[in-house]
Amino acid sequence: MRYRIIPSILLLAVMAVLCLCSGCRVGKTAPPLARQGVIDLSTIDLQQAGPIRLDGVWEFYWKQLLAPADFKAGHLPVVSGYLTLPAAWNDTPPKTKKTEAAGYATFRLRILPGKTRQGLTLQLGELNSAYRLWVNGLLLGENGVVGKNAAEEIPAQGIRQIRLQSDGQPLELLLQVSNYHHRSGGVIAPIMLGASETLESAQQREWSLALLCIGSLLVMGFYHIGLFFIRKSDRAPLYFGVYSLLWAGSSLTSNATDWAVNLLVPHYPVALLNRFDLLCFVLSLPVGYNFFRTLYPDEFSRLLQQIILVLALLYTGLGLLLPTMVFTSIIPAFYLFAMVMILYCLAMLFRAMGSNREAASLILAGFMVMGATGINDMLYDLQMIQSVYLIHIGMFVFIFFQAIALSIRFSRSFHAVEQLSCELSGKNRDLEEEMAERTRLEREIVNISEEERRSISHQLHDGLCQLLTGVRLHFSSLRRQLSDADRQKPEVAEVSSLLEESVNHAYDLSRGLWPVEHDSNVLSPSLEELTRRLAESSGVVIEFNQQRGCRVCTNKGVTQLYRIAQEALTNAVKHARAGRIAVALQCQNRGELTLTVQDDGIGRDLAERTKGGLGMGIMQHRARLINAHLTVADAAGGGTLVSCTIPCDLETTEGCSP
Repeated sequence: MRYRIIPSILLLAVMAVLCLCSGCRVGKTAPPLARQGVIDLSTIDLQQAGPIRLDGVWEFYWKQLLAPADFKAGHLPVVSGYLTLPAAWNDTPPKTKKTEAAGYATFRLRILPGKTRQGLTLQLGELNSAYRLWVNGLLLGENGVVGKNAAEEIPAQGIRQIRLQSDGQPLELLLQVSNYHHRSGGVIAPIMLGASETLESAQQREWSLALLCIGSLLVMGFYHIGLFFIRKSDRAPLYFGVYSLLWAGSSLTSNATDWAVNLLVPHYPVALLNRFDLLCFVLSLPVGYNFFRTLYPDEFSRLLQQIILVLALLYTGLGLLLPTMVFTSIIPAFYLFAMVMILYCLAMLFRAMGSNREAASLILAGFMVMGATGINDMLYDLQMIQSVYLIHIGMFVFIFFQAIALSIRFSRSFHAVEQLSCELSGKNRDLEEEMAERTRLEREIVNISEEERRSISHQLHDGLCQLLTGVRLHFSSLRRQLSDADRQKPEVAEVSSLLEESVNHAYDLSRGLWPVEHDSNVLSPSLEELTRRLAESSGVVIEFNQQRGCRVCTNKGVTQLYRIAQEALTNAVKHARAGRIAVALQCQNRGELTLTVQDDGIGRDLAERTKGGLGMGIMQHRARLINAHLTVADAAGGGTLVSCTIPCDLETTEGCSP
């Protein structure tokens, strides 16, 4: 419960800041209003009181573009009516007949200032779509080109501050306005009058705040898109990044920030920029909804997601095809849909918070501010309330809360990663210990196997071989005692041959299991004997060369090296169809022992197609047991080259010694 109160406190603090930013102050006296085209400011010190809104009833001349000379003639123009400003002439018609949005008119107001001489500034904001301003007969301000039809009019938008000097005499304002590019015609925003420094400073503050918010949106937009490319499995940063960029574009080109784009780009096609502003707003709705649905898919409807996307694409197409005035005329319907969607998203975020979804309370708090400012701006743009534009401030607050939510999310992710990393480190240690123990057991098994080989070899050599040798010698003695005729019998010769083969075969078995010469001190004689016997039995020419830098080899891997050589030679004879095999043993630099077996056979590709296949795996396994480096590659000129290198541990006297 304590964590749920924090967003509420932050929300109240933000709302208080918004009130201060929007100028929600209670004045001591009611501001003056124009009556019948005249506003009396004689009792107000404009230098001390601050800017005054020239609101109230102005003279209104519909379908007339009047100049100061028209009011000096003998007969004055006929007033079409009186219009209360600020307002669109098509929303508050001066007559019973509704005035259409497209058209042109002239506004007139007489200002009664104080008697003191003072420098003043007149500020004109949102006037659709072009205007010209005269003050006491002098043309002081112009925005765009006023025309009597869409072809003649050149629209423009932007804040204009016009300096003038008051000497205590009445000021007559004459304002021509034409509108053929917007759904609302006339003076939409209040016209301000006040001290020059005060108005200019206030405008600079407005633009500074707007650029701060827009810059924050741009930074957060690109930052989140960058996060998405780092981790593409999570689309929430992508949607929020695009959402921030869309609102940055809309804020930069809209009247909500007094067209801050004018500070960056002085000349641009106004109609194109109006479409850009509205299209950014339209597209932000499906992108923002996708962001929420990615975070909380159980709360936000998928069907509604598709409906929003179709509607946004429809309005985007209309915005690209329809004239500006027509497109701006259908935007209010989208405003209504957007306000409904804001309320729906608020309800779903409340639901997500109730379900204890991650960071839902923070996102809800930020979206409440953004949603409130968004509804405020849409109602103000529709001239349904008197307010100020606040959406850029609301978006700034929203991304601030979202940044906090993202930080919390990443903190938890990093904490989870740290925990998993610690657990993984522990499992890795256990696995390394298990692998080390398994390797030790494998070595023990191999050592036991080699000892069994040694034992069986010795038993064969000292037992069966000796018995067979004795039998052969005894038979030879008996054969000498036979008569010449009996010695020539085939059976006697056959028995003698069988005894000879049995003795040789028993000795071969004994040497194959464990050569008599095979000892850690005399490895090369064992290899030499192996190559000699295999060459005799296979008929393949096998050469053996050695270059030893030491007299006694104490490397514990020589036994496995011998077995690797035995397996490589067997493979070369059986599978490689070799005619010549070269075996080399080199012990150089007193740091490693290298065995090479090279044949001129058919090569690895063809040899792999023959039956078998366990030999290579056995060699690799034996190499791993002694930490040796085993390579099998194609030899230069054809055939296969097997190379195995064992490191020598010189520091522990296990290796080469002189």
